[in-house]
Amino acid sequence: MWLHRLGAAARTALTVLYPWRCLNCAIGLPADHAFCPTCWGWIRLVHSPLCTQCGRPFASRVGPDHICPQCLQQPPSFRHARAWAVYSSTPSGSPQPLRQSIRRFKYERNMRAGKALAGLTAHHFSLVQERDAGQAQDYARVLPVPLHLTRLRWRGFNQSLILARAIGQRINTPVDPWLLSRTRPTPPQTQLSREERRANVRGAFQVNTPALAKGKRFLLVDDVYTSGATVEECARTLYQNGARSVDVFTLARVVDL
Repeated sequence: MWLHRLGAAARTALTVLYPWRCLNCAIGLPADHAFCPTCWGWIRLVHSPLCTQCGRPFASRVGPDHICPQCLQQPPSFRHARAWAVYSSTPSGSPQPLRQSIRRFKYERNMRAGKALAGLTAHHFSLVQERDAGQAQDYARVLPVPLHLTRLRWRGFNQSLILARAIGQRINTPVDPWLLSRTRPTPPQTQLSREERRANVRGAFQVNTPALAKGKRFLLVDDVYTSGATVEECARTLYQNGARSVDVFTLARVVDL
């Protein structure tokens, strides 16, 4: 009992010393809130209709989900991909609180932002797992998109692993940061075209223990889906090593708004 009271007192003291703040505008918030109501209002959630394969939302707000022209022309390696929210690929006059908070997490090493974003990722995880003969087929492992060792040393953490652990805890599935690895450093993809991005990551991943991939279902987790080149290459590598299915979930999806 006294340990419980001591823990509650410590949490109260931390709240006073380090009040919870909006990830975007830094206004004070109740504990465990990521964004204030104003900033939350600027976050565009993913809604139907969307592509049933890559998860890209369509501009129209009416009609059924269906496969988009891009997936029809170039089917992705993964089975399904979904994201919680979208933000613009180009600077605009509108606030983009989700984009800014992800940047603070990754490039400013803001772990408080990381914890809050991980909570959002797990809470809004939306993939429905495949069913065979009426039985749910669980993922064997949750896999974070790996960083190369040089990038990992520079950043100090893998943001995808932090998000993957939150999802793994929610769906009670082991997280494996070692099965898939990045074999070489790749230049940043920011200024590259879709085809250049594909070429940039081609052959950049490997499955370290192929026997653990054979016949298994995997959930691949990353922070942002831009062109899909990275998660496609990860999925392709897993399928080459005998994986049964690969789904993708990201916190955000980059689109032209």
